[in-house]
Amino acid sequence: MIPRPSWRCAALALALAGCDSPAAAPAGSKEHVASTRSDATGAIDPVLLARVQTTGPIGHAATAPILAAPVDADVWSDLAERFDQAINAWDLADAAEAVAAMPVGSARDVKAGVLAFHRATYPEAEALLAGAVASGQLPPAGALREEAQHYLELARGAQRALGPATRLTSPDGQVEVVFSNAKDELIAPYLFAAMAEARQALGADLGIEPDHPIRFEILDDAVKLALVSPLTRENVYTTGTVGITKYRRIVMVSPRVMLYGYGWIDTAVHEYVHYLVTLKTRNRAPVWLQEGLAKLLETRWRSPDPLPLEPPARKLLAKALAADDLVTFAEMYPSLAMLPSQERAALAYAQVQTMLGVLREERGGAGIDELLRRVAAGEDAEAALATAWGDTFERFDAHWRDVMKKRTAGKPGGALRKLQFLAPEQQAAAEAGEDLSLLGDVFSHLGGGAARQHARLGVLLTLRGHLGPAAKQYEKARAADARVRDDPKLARRLGELYLQLGKPARAVPLLRRAGEDDPEQPNLAAAEGRALRLVGDLAGARVALARALRVNPFIPALHCDLAQVATDPTEQQREQGLCRE
Repeated sequence: MIPRPSWRCAALALALAGCDSPAAAPAGSKEHVASTRSDATGAIDPVLLARVQTTGPIGHAATAPILAAPVDADVWSDLAERFDQAINAWDLADAAEAVAAMPVGSARDVKAGVLAFHRATYPEAEALLAGAVASGQLPPAGALREEAQHYLELARGAQRALGPATRLTSPDGQVEVVFSNAKDELIAPYLFAAMAEARQALGADLGIEPDHPIRFEILDDAVKLALVSPLTRENVYTTGTVGITKYRRIVMVSPRVMLYGYGWIDTAVHEYVHYLVTLKTRNRAPVWLQEGLAKLLETRWRSPDPLPLEPPARKLLAKALAADDLVTFAEMYPSLAMLPSQERAALAYAQVQTMLGVLREERGGAGIDELLRRVAAGEDAEAALATAWGDTFERFDAHWRDVMKKRTAGKPGGALRKLQFLAPEQQAAAEAGEDLSLLGDVFSHLGGGAARQHARLGVLLTLRGHLGPAAKQYEKARAADARVRDDPKLARRLGELYLQLGKPARAVPLLRRAGEDDPEQPNLAAAEGRALRLVGDLAGARVALARALRVNPFIPALHCDLAQVATDPTEQQREQGLCRE
């Protein structure tokens, strides 16, 4: 919540009551009013409509000057505080009532502009805020002017980020998705299906369901996250941030513009957990609690119970516990996206996910509910967790460390898969279905012996289209060194070759071995799914293809196989329409 300044009554009266001279409006403000029902914005807010009817077009003073009524600073202070508390808790109905009760003037316009921004009516927000800033009626410095400038930049940034956006609504009316690029509309049916599952599962887990549609905004460039949030470009690229939940909406980057895609459906549900926790606690949950629950529950749309840590995160946590080099709660504030590396961010997630996981395992859903209930009532989150667990926070922390040391010690853990953003020159190849993960010397880890020589020759033969001889070289590489026989990268290359050569039975065990090492590689999962389909294992094929879909649904050939294994005629028809070999 942004604190309000204490200013003189004369300045307050001017800001509240307005003046006879028309306030400056941004260029095209009339067009902005006309565009309020466009696909990119939400419905017109009644408070803003009342403001237009009272003062003329948004951002302009009425033709007849409004006479200033006596201003009671205490009344304004109470209304402003009510508004700030409501908007911070995303209670837009109460915020609207507070605005409606405020005296007409630039100060009210600031609050109405903030409300318009939270309603995603960005042109109206810009007009109100720009008019208030340009009016000369706001105090020259202080929190109210800072608030106006902050939200004005966000309103303009949101319009730049979305552009001529389109909007789709789920069949049940519970989700609306705004796309900055129409190409990304492909993800809509999968997002709608996952969110329907998540709504049911998380409603039971957290005891809350929104009474309004959830708004998603899908951006076609990761840099645009910096236009619609306090994050910087550096924050986004350093930690691989692809989603945020703020201002009563969920904003995500399309997997289409990521080098290997990313777990976009889990991310969507992760952000939805943030949404629910914000509503349930009236936005009183600290970062560590928000992120812990979001990470713990992000797979509930596809799993009856939270899934354990993935091996790379498990390895990071084991190392940090042994070295006593954990990320502190203070370091996590104000956002994990502002940590110095993807490794530290992944470690922070592993910490808070397992902390909340231990509470859930040992105290059940009642423990999570007690924790959130106390936080919503204003209790310190650490104290609330301690009470929910049944002892002091210090003892809980020590217990959690002991539990996780036992669970992670000596367990295998692969390398952290870092999110990588697609360079412009890679876009066409990626959209054509080319697997960019196979570029470069992928067998450098094999050392300098015969196995690597055979593997590299296999690559050269593959690039020249000699698939049979290439497969023979890969088999020689496996035979040359027992340590290389089960190498996952080599298994993948050979498995994909056998698939291309029409030998799916030989491909399946190799691709399965590679998938165990890298389950989130979408092209690999798609290849495994095709091989399983061709050998008649349709159930296994659906599982593998679903892995690919939830990471990168823009692999053209993926939809050909999804069409073949679909059991629903509507789904089959949709997938067939997306099929591109």
